[in-house]
Amino acid sequence: MCGVVGYGGFSKRVSLEKAIKAIKHRGPDDNGIVYIDDVALGNTRLAIIDLSNNGHQPMFNSDKSLCISFNGEIYNFLDIKKLLQDKYPFKSNSDTEVILYAYQEWGFKCLEKLGGMFSFVIYDRKNKLLFGARDRLGQKPLKYYYARGKLIFASEIKAILQLLDHKIEIDEVAIDNFLTFQYVPAPKTGFKNIYKLPAGHFFVFKNKQLSVKRYWSLNFNKKFDLPPNELEEQIFAEISKAVKSHLVSDVPVGALLSGGLDSSMVVALMALNSSKPINTFSIGFDDVHFDESFFAKIVSKLYKTKHTHLTVTSKDFIENLKNIIKIYDEPIADNSILPTALVAKLASQKVKVALTGDGGDENFAGYDRYFFINIAAKMAELPVTFKKMVGFLGKQAALLHPSKQTRRAYIFLSTLNQPTYRMYVNYNAFFSHREKHDLYTNDFRKVVDKNDSFETFKDHFDSNIDALDNALKLDINTYLPDDLLYKTDSAAGAYGLELRSPFLDHKLMEKIAAIPSKDKLQFGKKKKILKDIALKHNLLPKEIVNRGKQGFIIPQNKWFKNSLKEYIYDNILHSNTIDYIFEQDKIKHYLDNYFNSNLNYDNNIFALLMLAIWVDKYH
Repeated sequence: MCGVVGYGGFSKRVSLEKAIKAIKHRGPDDNGIVYIDDVALGNTRLAIIDLSNNGHQPMFNSDKSLCISFNGEIYNFLDIKKLLQDKYPFKSNSDTEVILYAYQEWGFKCLEKLGGMFSFVIYDRKNKLLFGARDRLGQKPLKYYYARGKLIFASEIKAILQLLDHKIEIDEVAIDNFLTFQYVPAPKTGFKNIYKLPAGHFFVFKNKQLSVKRYWSLNFNKKFDLPPNELEEQIFAEISKAVKSHLVSDVPVGALLSGGLDSSMVVALMALNSSKPINTFSIGFDDVHFDESFFAKIVSKLYKTKHTHLTVTSKDFIENLKNIIKIYDEPIADNSILPTALVAKLASQKVKVALTGDGGDENFAGYDRYFFINIAAKMAELPVTFKKMVGFLGKQAALLHPSKQTRRAYIFLSTLNQPTYRMYVNYNAFFSHREKHDLYTNDFRKVVDKNDSFETFKDHFDSNIDALDNALKLDINTYLPDDLLYKTDSAAGAYGLELRSPFLDHKLMEKIAAIPSKDKLQFGKKKKILKDIALKHNLLPKEIVNRGKQGFIIPQNKWFKNSLKEYIYDNILHSNTIDYIFEQDKIKHYLDNYFNSNLNYDNNIFALLMLAIWVDKYH
């Protein structure tokens, strides 16, 4: 974990000191700044590999023709180093230096060699260009401002803002998309002219011109044709290999343990590859319906980990919300951002590195929505008149018995005539198109009128693969990097902690993408192959493997309608979103409906709250 910052195309030198200070939390161990030509590179370092000063950044190659600022870990750096060590004069044991010489040897194609999580920017003095890249899955962030021939880049937007001489405006389309998805899909960020480099992409900045290109994508078209046992053994071997590679570190490595299948499996394989007890960390809630700590303790006891647990209350929510906004500089309303930040803080007190189970659901079909998209694909083949009738019945049920469940059912049943991509997005949406527009001011509505959030992901769908693979492909390209990984990286970075996700090893993911859909989701059994592996190899007890997915979420509906009610009214109705984005009387009516009924569209309320606080902070 480090912080990257810099610029190119400036007519005069601008100090990076304030920008470095803005992201010092990401790398408290060391920092450095280099100015070359019209370029500046800065870095704040969290020392994980090669703790000596030889790993200092920004780092030059031997003849100082290349300079790099790097954030992340290259798990196969020793293998790459073996290929290069006879040709180049390595002076450190760091993976940073390996990237430099890999670029010197292979140019942009060096990305094909790198295995791990990374974002970096290299200044190539001979070719007068900046080369920036982000890892295949988007585990490490790289944001940038580009306008009028100037480029500013950083790991976090708060560093970019320190280098601008003007105030950045709100990107209205990004806000419209945020209300649909509860995060901002790439490349937008919520700020005009500030973007995030999408996962699996690189940029080249030369002669004040910026170009962005994709270098990797996951292929779902090629499938294994293997007996189930052989398929399971191949996947298990790859998972084991991924976990082992993610343990490479010169500092202690722990794990975030929720008690779910994914994190429990990672802990199990860590324990089998470690001679010492592992530090594990979990967060629970003062509501038994949301507390997974019982299951985390089962796994901890089984593998004799040193377990640390923290219980969170509604009071903690209020006390930490201002800090949450300091952590996240893009609008985000994923309701697990609070527990994610708190467990990162908890873990950082004992370790510098922690493994997670992130990516298990997106790889192995762990969400309920994958089950429903499968059903929808089959129902889509039914006669049009029948589908219309089913949609009408769903609408009546939602009107007579309004709830989160009937609303989802109605959306699901009423979109059976739509293309698969639109059906899937509609099912996962929070605010509908009409709900958003009913709350907007006339001026804001006019600006976003032509934006259709439900068409945002159209290009990700592939007519040559089935509905489940399309859903997995979409989530891996959007929800995973723009919500989950943004959430975890920002939370960890705030406390000088590095999080690693073995399920996001790209070679493992390429094998999982080749598994036929029927082996991932069979008769409603989610994560079928992963569960079979866990039981067959006696990694986990049945009570862990076969329990339903709970998710890392807070009991927000209960908290909102009790101790947080006044807080929500006050922060939303008195924010700068009123009269700019929303009509006050319409928002008040929307809130009144929520608090004075049994409706539980709490996710939408949370989105309004987080947007209000974000707008007040940055605009």
